[in-house]
Amino acid sequence: MRASVAVIGGGIAGLASAWFLARQGHRPRLLEAGDRLGGLAADFSYDGVAIDRWYHVMLDSDADLRGLIDELGLAERVVWRETGMGFHLGGRLYPFNGPVDVLRFAALPFADRLRLGFGALYLTRGVRAPLALDEITACEWLPRVFGGRVFERIWTPLLRAKFGDRFRDVPAYWVWNTLTREKNGSQEVKGTLRGGYAALCEALAAAIRGAGGEVRLGCPVASLEADGDGAWVTHDGVRTRYDAAVATLPLPRLAAVARGGLAAVLPLPELAYQGVVNAVVLARRQLERFYWTPVVDARFAFQGVVETTHVIPPEWVGNRHLLYAMNYCDASSELYARSDALVARQAVDGLCALYPQFTPADVEGVHVFRAPHVEPVWTRGYLRRRPPARLGATRCYLSTTAQAYPRVTAWNTSVGLARATVEALCADLAAARPPAVAEAPTSPRSAATEQRIPA
Repeated sequence: MRASVAVIGGGIAGLASAWFLARQGHRPRLLEAGDRLGGLAADFSYDGVAIDRWYHVMLDSDADLRGLIDELGLAERVVWRETGMGFHLGGRLYPFNGPVDVLRFAALPFADRLRLGFGALYLTRGVRAPLALDEITACEWLPRVFGGRVFERIWTPLLRAKFGDRFRDVPAYWVWNTLTREKNGSQEVKGTLRGGYAALCEALAAAIRGAGGEVRLGCPVASLEADGDGAWVTHDGVRTRYDAAVATLPLPRLAAVARGGLAAVLPLPELAYQGVVNAVVLARRQLERFYWTPVVDARFAFQGVVETTHVIPPEWVGNRHLLYAMNYCDASSELYARSDALVARQAVDGLCALYPQFTPADVEGVHVFRAPHVEPVWTRGYLRRRPPARLGATRCYLSTTAQAYPRVTAWNTSVGLARATVEALCADLAAARPPAVAEAPTSPRSAATEQRIPA
């Protein structure tokens, strides 16, 4: 049977879900509140060039994302580069990419450098039961592995930068999983798609439409209801019935539109999220030799710098260099509320302070962007509370970052979650109603039952 399915949210999770549904012969209708697709994949136009608002790359280990790119025939548009990491600490920039760099890391006594190196080797090669790390916090486990001085000097600033005042609750599993995904003890290799993730979103939208699905922009959802027989979605004064719905919204946004029995089964009402403030500095010259540099320095009002043009060929973006200065923070914080002008000024002043060879004359422009729900703040024992694909006994399914753990929050994870959610949805539909022998063609308008809501 070809089912009508509402997919709420036009980020990568929604687009991938709609594509997987259409590929299975169902009729997805993707509803995106904004005027563009992609969520955090959004770009902005500068001097006729599309530039990512947020820094994005893929890893060579991102099997789900790479598989999707292959399905869409975009693999030839991907380039790969070896990258490196720096660490700004105590007024000095250190390479931070292997055993030799660790031994030369003068910010720590030599004995602590040895322990840092052996600890990193243990994390990436020696942990035999990583799932058990979900039941212990990083602040409890990391001092045992690295010692107290290394934990306070290295790990505390990094965790605080990512999770703010909630960093003491983060499970050790998150640290282990992040490190093994990024490097796994080997050379960093990162890739990018020509045209950015926005190009992937455009290709997905075209594929969805080509397979009989719909993609609607400017369609904010006013309410979502669901029971064991179907789902009802209201937008623009129209209440439409579907056989099922897939919600990809952050849980706080989903809670704002859920109604009736669906609202009663929504999980994790206490789940907190980190937002991000991102200053994109368009530079006329390369800043440094590292893709990513965490920064612990009072002269810099951000938590780190990402120079994406170590992966993106500069000629793709008008022969510019793209520098991203980021702050992960609560969306209700003062840090998040700072004016664009202040954030831009702090970014330029901070970069010039950290890198003496970099001057304001090297800056062509600065653009500031914010997002309130970038990553959930994981807490100890989250595996036991992680939301399932299906919400209770309803026909509403989840494909959202709240399910990402223990994987890192990334596009590869979102694609994998979308695939698993669609598989669960299709299995439920097949078990409830055997597929028909034959079915007449259905126009997009008849894919769901619509009812006008009186004003």
